[in-house]
Amino acid sequence: MLIPLCWGDRAPARTTVRVPPDHPPPRFVCWLLACLALGWAIPGDRALWAQSNEPPPSTQSRQGAIQAIPFDEISDSARARLQKVVSRPTIYRHVTAQVIESDPDLHVFLVRHPEVVVGIWQLMDITRVKLRRTEPFRFDAEDGAGTVTRVELVYGRHDLHIYYAQGYYEGPLFGGRLYGECVLVLRSRFTTRDRRDFVSNRMDIFLRTDHPAGEILLKTLHPLLGKAADYNFVETTKFVSQISQASQTNGPGMERLAEQLPNVDPAVRRAFSQHTEVAYQRALMRQIPERPPRPAATAAAAAILEGDE
Repeated sequence: MLIPLCWGDRAPARTTVRVPPDHPPPRFVCWLLACLALGWAIPGDRALWAQSNEPPPSTQSRQGAIQAIPFDEISDSARARLQKVVSRPTIYRHVTAQVIESDPDLHVFLVRHPEVVVGIWQLMDITRVKLRRTEPFRFDAEDGAGTVTRVELVYGRHDLHIYYAQGYYEGPLFGGRLYGECVLVLRSRFTTRDRRDFVSNRMDIFLRTDHPAGEILLKTLHPLLGKAADYNFVETTKFVSQISQASQTNGPGMERLAEQLPNVDPAVRRAFSQHTEVAYQRALMRQIPERPPRPAATAAAAAILEGDE
């Protein structure tokens, strides 16, 4: 199924999101939501990995993710919560890096404001996710499938974002509520090639639950959940890229879309509109041919210029 992402009357702005019939639409915020309970994460137990065709996550990847966390720049309370989860996670998952074409500033904005992506999906009527921002760096979210989460951005710079979340899953796969905590480390690298901007994202997920039955359930279902994690990460990053491309080809239409976003604070809608306008103007500037370099002055010309001074 192809879902159009097009606001306004300009044909070049039309782009589509491909949603295979046997998969749900990608969910940006569910990077956090699903990891808290049944999640899209895979246990780090090497004995269990022997039951799967996928290689186990390396100790190097895990340690690299932990070392990327700037603990000395985080508050004492946040540092304690992060260390509790990453030091002894029930599950660790490293998701392979994905490279997309995207305006860098718009990309950072969407990472920090997932309610914008959720709002677009709600306009398309392709998601049950609900998200409500409660503070500048905190929001509550529900995935519509039994997972309720409180999420906090504890650290953020353009190339590194660290989210901490706590919540529970309550549904048919578990008798009662399964509580958990999650740390998500998203590292981004920005490059420019042929006047086009690219972003490489890699994600590390640490999930901890103290419920013995919950640990067994997660480890039993890990092959299926791991593949879902990779699939949703790929599709979500593609969607973010499509938002950027739509902004670059039809900035005015995306600005009108921003005004219609449901359940998004007016200030955030205005900021999204401004980012789409900047992406649009940058795309227009890239269409201007670069001037060839001026030839170096000959010795005779240099002498004439010197004589005029």
